[in-house]
Amino acid sequence: MTVRKGPSLPTLRELTERACNDPQRMKARKTEAKIIEMMPARAWLSCTAVSRLIGAPDDGKTRARLDRLVRDSKFERKREQGTHGPVYLFRSFREQRPAGLP
Repeated sequence: MTVRKGPSLPTLRELTERACNDPQRMKARKTEAKIIEMMPARAWLSCTAVSRLIGAPDDGKTRARLDRLVRDSKFERKREQGTHGPVYLFRSFREQRPAGLP
């Protein structure tokens, strides 16, 4: 008895990249771009500080965006002990550009 393989199923990556023009993802990419643009170079900031920096009202969504940037190797994350428990700090990898250069 032989087993037939049906049409191959798309991988998880293909499924996640399929509809990237939906409003939620467009807003998420805009938020990521804003974080990358406004984040000071080589400075460690908490999620709350980043939210205030970009003017976002919700820390949870900002944390999701920061986690994605860490996963994409654009930011790095470290865990430290804050006054109320553990806190994650984030910083970008880009170097500070000298004044006057584009």
